Amino acid sequence: MAVSPTSISLAQGGSQMVTVSATGQNGYSGSVSVSLGTLPSGVTATPSTLTVSTGSSGSMTVAAAASAAAAQETISVSGTSGTLTASASLGLTVTAKPVPDPFHLVGGALLGGFYDESRQLLFATNLGLNELDVISGADDTVKARIPVPQPLGIDQMADGKTLVIGTAAQEIVTVDEDTYAVTLHPHSAPNATFSLFFPTVVALANGKVFMIGQEQGIDSNDIVDGGQYLLEWDSTTNTFSQIEPTSNDPIWETDRLARSADHKWAVFSADQFYLYSSDADTLTAAPLQTVDPPQNSFGVRGYAMNGDGSKIAVASATEVSFFDREFDLLGTAQLPGAFQNSRTVVKFSADGSRLYLEYALPLAMVVVDANSYATLGTMSATVNPEPDNLERLLTTDAEGHAYFATHEGLRLVNLSQPPIPVSQSTSAGPGVPECPPLQVVAPLNQAKASQELLEPIAGLSFYVGGQPAPVSNGSTVTVPASSEAGPADTECITSQGDTAVNKADVSYGVDPLAMSASLLPPGGKTGAYLFGYGFSGSSGEVPAITVGGAASAQITMLQQSTVLDVAALAVPAGSAGQTVDVGVTSSVGSGTLTAAASYLPTPTILPAKGILQLTFDTHRSVLYALKATEVDVLNPGNLTWQAPLAFPAAFTGTVQSMALAPDGSKLVVLATAAAQSTAEVLVMDLTGDSPATIATYSQADGVNGSIAVTNQNTVLLAGLPGLTLDLATMTFTVEDNYAYSNIESGGVIRASADGSVVYSAILNESGGQVFSFNPATGATKTEMFGYMFWTDLAVSPDGSQFAAVEAPPGIGDLVGFFNADLQYINANVYPDFSPPDDSGVLGVTYSPGGKVLVVPLGDSIELWDTATGTLRARLMTPEELQVLVYPENGVAPLLALDAAGDTIYAVSKSGLSVIPLPGPMDEMTPVAWPANRATRLGDALRGTATTRMAAIKGASRAGVSKR
Repeated sequence: MAVSPTSISLAQGGSQMVTVSATGQNGYSGSVSVSLGTLPSGVTATPSTLTVSTGSSGSMTVAAAASAAAAQETISVSGTSGTLTASASLGLTVTAKPVPDPFHLVGGALLGGFYDESRQLLFATNLGLNELDVISGADDTVKARIPVPQPLGIDQMADGKTLVIGTAAQEIVTVDEDTYAVTLHPHSAPNATFSLFFPTVVALANGKVFMIGQEQGIDSNDIVDGGQYLLEWDSTTNTFSQIEPTSNDPIWETDRLARSADHKWAVFSADQFYLYSSDADTLTAAPLQTVDPPQNSFGVRGYAMNGDGSKIAVASATEVSFFDREFDLLGTAQLPGAFQNSRTVVKFSADGSRLYLEYALPLAMVVVDANSYATLGTMSATVNPEPDNLERLLTTDAEGHAYFATHEGLRLVNLSQPPIPVSQSTSAGPGVPECPPLQVVAPLNQAKASQELLEPIAGLSFYVGGQPAPVSNGSTVTVPASSEAGPADTECITSQGDTAVNKADVSYGVDPLAMSASLLPPGGKTGAYLFGYGFSGSSGEVPAITVGGAASAQITMLQQSTVLDVAALAVPAGSAGQTVDVGVTSSVGSGTLTAAASYLPTPTILPAKGILQLTFDTHRSVLYALKATEVDVLNPGNLTWQAPLAFPAAFTGTVQSMALAPDGSKLVVLATAAAQSTAEVLVMDLTGDSPATIATYSQADGVNGSIAVTNQNTVLLAGLPGLTLDLATMTFTVEDNYAYSNIESGGVIRASADGSVVYSAILNESGGQVFSFNPATGATKTEMFGYMFWTDLAVSPDGSQFAAVEAPPGIGDLVGFFNADLQYINANVYPDFSPPDDSGVLGVTYSPGGKVLVVPLGDSIELWDTATGTLRARLMTPEELQVLVYPENGVAPLLALDAAGDTIYAVSKSGLSVIPLPGPMDEMTPVAWPANRATRLGDALRGTATTRMAAIKGASRAGVSKR
């Protein structure tokens, strides 16, 4: 028996004729029944059985359905006649068209979205990068990244051209869609125990914006989107007012806001279910039992309004009910699985015919007919491998697309495809396709068969990077070749069109992406991280890495996978000022990261012991180093120590800190004695006109060591009671004003350069309390931030801004930026490829121009942009700095800057590190770290380092000689 042709290739939806001929042997002349063996899913043969007479041939048509899985198989062709058998083989390949990529990495953490139909643009808030991303509806590429502080919820004002954004700060933000101009609208709600942020906003036709207020540190049931207050912003008058609670109701809470497309109606649920009319500017309410039968037993968990507000959908755990504006029940649909309370979104389609309910973990959608009130089925929006705790439906458009935020990117779902009937779902709730991971690292331009899957798969088409990946023998996927280095996603598509994505499931060649530090000491002796793909072509492989052509002597793989490779390396020595490429070679190829980092000008380490604090005197251009018995004076020009400022013999207490008078005339040193109950203040006249004087206060209670000198010629002492020292009379005053006393009892106090304003923060206590004080008027203010544990504080040179820092051991820092009214206006966000790995160091400071906040860690110094909260640069220190002993309340800065902001002085392991920069830090070009291909392993909601890079924390120094 013979088959012609011996192999065929079918495109999806295609067919081909196969001829089978039979030859009789030993005089046999009967007929033969011919059939094909097991065919791939979606492939059929017509007729299924063919009768062929010996000496002749017959034909059958092999066809692949449009939804047939891509496959590459060898099919057995069998002929039987009675007890006689014969066989032949037919090679069968089913090819599929490339599929559009349903997942697009953006970077950071997307949390809110609005699709502008007139502009065909998706505006997505990116909390992880402090920006608003403008994404094309045509090709899903990022068209612009607009700096916006801590953005969360988003809506468009009724004018059709202005976006309003809720934030994780104490403000809402408006953005002009034509010019991208950003306007901040700060607000401090007066009635909350802890300060509010505003995660959710909806804009109404009358120019008013409803916004939820959530107390920092007190999660709502919805965690991200809900809160304990409902406030209104009148955009016409730029005024804020509180709508709810109308009394001191401890249980009032709303978890969402929803409006009609015409901006005329809004709904929300709290103690009752509320309907707002913007035309009448009125609220009406109905009992929760009315909208959540039976008897509110499961609670309202989500809601939406159609285009004109004539229909309201209310979802509970097991059903979604539809009401008119009079709250009359129109119909109810049962849900296939429990609809959870948090991270879930309900939306009507643009034409109001369908209702979409988002299910999280794994990400999927239930589709309900909003006219017949029948549940139609489910659609998958999942992206593997690990769950994303912030995944969510952002929005939909009128063209039939749903936009989901997950895994640092955008997942698209085609709403025009039929939903999968619930009866065919893979689980009791909304099902998603099982997409087995391939986890393949391949050289460029070379197809590669993945290892066999754990169990045979059926009915799935595989695509890698949009190209078909044939399946053979039901369990082996052949990964297509690629000429482009880097990661590719795998899409698994069922015969019904449902899709799941494995992010960065395959890696081609070697693709180094970024170095964790942008500035390196030229002497080497430090470490850094390198991020990328293809560093290990096989398990356990360690690549060769060069920096500026010099090989790294020590390399440790901290994370090894196709999702992202992370290598820790010892940085070799280089030339001062040299910008270097980084090269990586492994068994799957080589790759180069150009201009990866630059070497600093040559630093100097001056041997020194016992330095307690550093202060730079811009009036005399000298550095003061506080010690137990003197203040050493360094000449920055020649890096030599001048004659020290010795303490008088009568100054016998334990030295704590020092502060320079705003006019530079005096240096004030604080010491404590008798378990900090006695304060000794030494005033040293730097003009040489007067001898040093000492003032003592013996009834202080717990003076904590922090002082500040004001423009009123007074010294504030942190402790209890609040103390003020008048430098003209050298007399103390005990302040009995509660707010004033609290300022002075704060863990740390800092004054602006001119001494006109003082800020204070309580250290290492929950509540994150901060204070301000005007020495001239005595005016004071305080705010509390629930989840903050401050460890340091810095004030901008002009006093218009200050930064409080939380730097717990080993995991970097959280920076809260505040304006002069104590409004929390921004937070820092780490780039995807520059994670921190060490403990905080006291001495956070602003640059001379106020554009940069300098935050020291043990092995590096971070330069934060004070306007955007993004990292401008990270420099590795020539030796380990003196880290904060946590949780002790250290207050004396161990870092200082010169007047130009081009030299950093820091107390380090063996003395004083003097680190020159390539130029003034205010003028340095910020590093453009990649923001679209990383795996963020941290706490995106807080946008901080507190849990980021958990996979490498603690192992960061393994095998790396940093010192």
